[in-house]
Amino acid sequence: MATNDEKILAALIAAGSVRGAAQVADVSEATVRNRMADPVFRGRFDQLRGDLLQAATAGLMSKLESATSTMTEIMDDDTNPGSVRLAAADAIFRHCLRYVSAADFERRIAALEAAAQEDET
Repeated sequence: MATNDEKILAALIAAGSVRGAAQVADVSEATVRNRMADPVFRGRFDQLRGDLLQAATAGLMSKLESATSTMTEIMDDDTNPGSVRLAAADAIFRHCLRYVSAADFERRIAALEAAAQEDET
């Protein structure tokens, strides 16, 4: 991949927008848009973004137990004001629901992908 493409990829990841990437990479917005229209370039961008998201998710997951423990301690501490304890309980509840929903969504997607693969064979 050309050096300019690498600059544009890095700028897209860092800036998060075509305009910002163009400024960071010192190219025109049209150049960035044209590169994003190229399926090979777009695939490389999607792969890099996916890799970064996966690494960030792994980092956050490594802190999940500690974060849950902290929220639970705050919720269970009778010396904290009721509003603080309620906010901690609410956060635990909301995050749990999101996690369960995301896990269910992931399971359903995997089942659909498996069924689609079976239909192809």
